[in-house]
Amino acid sequence: MPKQIEFSVVYVTDEDPKFKANELNNHGPTVKGWQSQKNCDYPQEIIIQLAKRCYLSKIQLLMHQYLIPSKVELFASNEDTNTVVDVNGISWDYLGYVTLSDNQSTGFKSRELKSANVPTTIASFLKLKLSKNHNNTYNIHNQVSLIAINILGIEKEMPRKSSCGDVVELDKLDAILNDPDYVSPYDDLAFDMYVDVEVARIIREMELKKHVAVINERFEYARKLKQAMEQLKEAGGKLGKYELEKRHAIELEDYERASHKKNQMDEFRTGIYQQLNIDQLLEMKGICPKNDEFADETDKQQPLSPSALRIPDGKRSTSPSAPHIYHAPPSPLHKHQSPKTGSPSTGSPTNLQHRNSFRRRNKSAGSIVKSTYEQYEEKPLPTLRQECQMDIEHRAASSKLTEREKKQAALPILVFGAELVEKFYSKHYLDKEEGLNCLKDDLLAYDHTRMHTANKTGRAAIFLLHRALRDKVFSVYNLANEVIRLYFVQYIPGRVSPAEVSRSVDKLLPELLTKSGDTSARIHHMAVHTILTMADCKDVRALHLIPVHLSRPITSSTHPRLALSRAEMVEQLIINQGISTDKQSGLTCRTLSEFGSSGIHHPAEAVRKVAERILVLVYKVNPRLVRKQLPPDDDITRRNLLYRQLFHEFDKIDVERKKELLERNRLIQQCSISTNPDCTSPEPPVQTINKCQSSSNIASTFSYDQNGTERKPGYQLTKSISGGNIVKINMQTTNNGDLTLERHNASSGISTPSNSSQRDEEEKHCIFCGQSEASIFQVSNSMNSHYWRSCPMLVRCRECSQVVEVASLTDHLLMECENRDFYTQCSSCTEAVKVVELQIHALHCSEIAEGCNRCPLCHDNLEDEEFVWKHHLMGDKPCAKSTRTRSLPKQVKIKL
Repeated sequence: MPKQIEFSVVYVTDEDPKFKANELNNHGPTVKGWQSQKNCDYPQEIIIQLAKRCYLSKIQLLMHQYLIPSKVELFASNEDTNTVVDVNGISWDYLGYVTLSDNQSTGFKSRELKSANVPTTIASFLKLKLSKNHNNTYNIHNQVSLIAINILGIEKEMPRKSSCGDVVELDKLDAILNDPDYVSPYDDLAFDMYVDVEVARIIREMELKKHVAVINERFEYARKLKQAMEQLKEAGGKLGKYELEKRHAIELEDYERASHKKNQMDEFRTGIYQQLNIDQLLEMKGICPKNDEFADETDKQQPLSPSALRIPDGKRSTSPSAPHIYHAPPSPLHKHQSPKTGSPSTGSPTNLQHRNSFRRRNKSAGSIVKSTYEQYEEKPLPTLRQECQMDIEHRAASSKLTEREKKQAALPILVFGAELVEKFYSKHYLDKEEGLNCLKDDLLAYDHTRMHTANKTGRAAIFLLHRALRDKVFSVYNLANEVIRLYFVQYIPGRVSPAEVSRSVDKLLPELLTKSGDTSARIHHMAVHTILTMADCKDVRALHLIPVHLSRPITSSTHPRLALSRAEMVEQLIINQGISTDKQSGLTCRTLSEFGSSGIHHPAEAVRKVAERILVLVYKVNPRLVRKQLPPDDDITRRNLLYRQLFHEFDKIDVERKKELLERNRLIQQCSISTNPDCTSPEPPVQTINKCQSSSNIASTFSYDQNGTERKPGYQLTKSISGGNIVKINMQTTNNGDLTLERHNASSGISTPSNSSQRDEEEKHCIFCGQSEASIFQVSNSMNSHYWRSCPMLVRCRECSQVVEVASLTDHLLMECENRDFYTQCSSCTEAVKVVELQIHALHCSEIAEGCNRCPLCHDNLEDEEFVWKHHLMGDKPCAKSTRTRSLPKQVKIKL
């Protein structure tokens, strides 16, 4: 059996004067450990000499809470300790290394206990090489520290104990002690560092006597030893805490409290020793027959509790709380492969957990020790047993929380009280529903003047809601979702900080996503509804938490129900919130196109269908980015039914865009008819202007004829949200002769009413810039002259002299212009560039931003917002390259 090997530190690279290396030679609650010097050099080395040559089995390292090295390398040597003069001349065999956590996840409040199984090696020396430290705010001097080292192994020469009986008994004991698969839990470093030293020594001695008792078949004696060891372990932990408090009082020079702590420790130690009959169990004077007698456990007194030892008022002071131990998973050393050594043995982790309950024994077996007269008087009479039992059950029912649950729910208990928290921990669903209703009322009636802060109240509420969300009863789950929606919609706005909102979402979102993939439809729909409600909350929406989490690419291994719910929620977010240009929003064209392209490869057909719809929605905004995520559109790709259907939808969108573009340019050309074909004069002649149609009869030209049988649709040009689409308006006359307008969004095909297009028939405005006819006639003789000369939304093509919209100038040069063969589209900025100037243009070309439009005049990126072209061309700071101005010059009239 591997056991602790005694050792001593013989060399360190350097040490802090307050934390010397000899601290590593001892184990106990008051050990401070070793620290390197401030701003020391790396690596730091520690050389340990073992008391006896042994077979190494396991090495345990207890690290500091924030002075943590990034890696520890282990070396061993088998040289004779009597012949070694200089430890620097020892030849070492490399064992491996262990990596250590930076401890940020625990807030630097826990110590990491690293247990490493090492290859079976005979060693007399051990060297530890500590690498550079992990950087953190607490370690300002770049130091490393080691609190304790524990070496487990088997001595090469095991001495026989002459006091253990005959040869057969010794052989059986040797078989137990030499078993390589058994490691005593009382040789573990976690036991040594937090249990009183004297109590630890007694427990180890009892363990040896327990093995001997089992060999001699003294099973009752072995049972008593086992129970005493478990109670001593708990008492040793309390004595260790008292020792820390005593040392802290000494450091504060509070000697009165230190003396009181010393007396308290002595009293508690004496009481527990007498309670457990330690001298009798150890059998210091030989075998004791009383140890083999059966005892009634119900008549035993409870062990002394520290609470029974009261501290006088005024003697209490804040004691240091020792950092908790973080038990890292015991894993083998990382071994660099080399021809000399093989891979290290894996071994199994030591089990440090023990049951606290005793074995239930048959009371009828053996003789029962008679109770004394006082104990007999304290027993309840038979007629009162039932009443006493009811009182005990009532007290047990009133305290539903265990100590562990009280520690977990410390904040909710502080904020809402123990009575409400106990309802959430109850096993009856009615209690949980009552607790949720009480929590709902508390959130609705929150008053910061009489209650805790909003952040603390919200954090406590989220803890309870997260627990209720995992309940299997649907009524509790449904009510928990209702309270969650109330929390985000009514409680958070104006009260909770963004950091706490982020923490609340991070706590609840994983559980809700798991529920969204549930087989039950009502659980699934409830979770999806709650997630979308949270996403629509203003405070949550500003943090972009939910869209970023939902729009991550879907892998083929994702469960179909989870993938489908995520895809449907992303589609709903696009419909509710739209496609954003903010890169942090999670709803950009690039993110959504990547999400859609990953979804169309999912094995589930339902997921692929939703992913297709998402790609179609993104294609209407940014076709180039969507096609970039897909294979090339050729015959080979279209053989795949999936891509064939998707590209067919894209083709229909492209055809609609081309038709809209042609109709828009035809409208502009008809509005700009002039008798001067070369369009060189700045203003058409007066005769031409009089014959041209004004803005009042433009609509009638393209509207239906009341008397005629053939009716043709009319078109009016207005700006859409993207700045690149037009709005088709069917103009019809009613029986009264009034003109009615119906707007159809050309990009989405959804009919929506437009207030901007429903204008009074008498009011005349420019259909492009929106200026009134009265203001236009102050500087122009007609609407046609306004289109040719001063409308800031229009521009003349430099190739064919046609008047087109500024927003469609690029499309005009590529598809409609007479000289379109001389132009090509730049793949980076999407502008129309002459073929001969393409290489020169590429030198200073700037790529268009995602989701933006590019002005063909000043080459600036314009955000995809409503009326963006009107703001750019007619705003306070109009386009610098535009020759037309928004301001109306005053016309000077000279009277003759």
